[in-house]
Parts: sequence; structure tokens; C-alpha cells
Amino acid sequence: MIEPDPVIVCVDCGGNCYPLGWFPGDGPLEVGTVLPYRCKDCLDRWDIVIGGEDDDGGDGSGDRPSFSD
Repeated sequence: MIEPDPVIVCVDCGGNCYPLGWFPGDGPLEVGTVLPYRCKDCLDRWDIVIGGEDDDGGDGSGDRPSFSD
């Protein structure tokens, strides 16, 4: 089970988004659960699908960019 982030950043405006219907004290959620977030600034809704610890099947880096000198 996964503990989702209690706050995410809105892609549209950069404001803080908070989950709807889930609170950190509620505990972890099952993989595959869709958790809706709402931005407090622009009121956009973002649905996040709870994934596994390494659901990209790769080296664990996910979508993070890699940098080299």
C-alpha cells in the first residue's frame, strides 16, 4: 500500500493541490486507486493514480530527467 503526497503542485498555475476525500491520517491507499486533488488557487482538479514503488519497470528513476556533465 502507498502513502500519497498530501500536497502536489498544480501544473497549470503552480499553486498547491490537496486531496479530496483522503487525509494523511487515513493511512495508505491501494495501488490503482484514483485520488482526486483540487488546486486551492485556480480550482483545477487533478486525478492521480496511485502506483507501485517502481511501477515504471526500470531503474526506479521514473520520469525524472537525467543530467550529465
